[in-house]
Amino acid sequence: MTDDELDLVYTSLCRTMTRLGEANAPLFLGRLSLLALARLASAADAQQLVAEAAVDIVPAATGEPPIALRPTAR
Repeated sequence: MTDDELDLVYTSLCRTMTRLGEANAPLFLGRLSLLALARLASAADAQQLVAEAAVDIVPAATGEPPIALRPTAR
């Protein structure tokens, strides 16, 4: 996907979330995530994306430091 195509998809994503409303955003993003993860070649690829998405996000409830990108235990 080119940068221009990615920008168009991102714009579509934002417009869709605006149309659905803030209250429905978590459900929409969860559903979109599962649909996208299901298209990956392997569970390992999906696990890696989940880990990468969590980097630098501080859990609101705990105030703990950001989750570092680390390999999953096998």
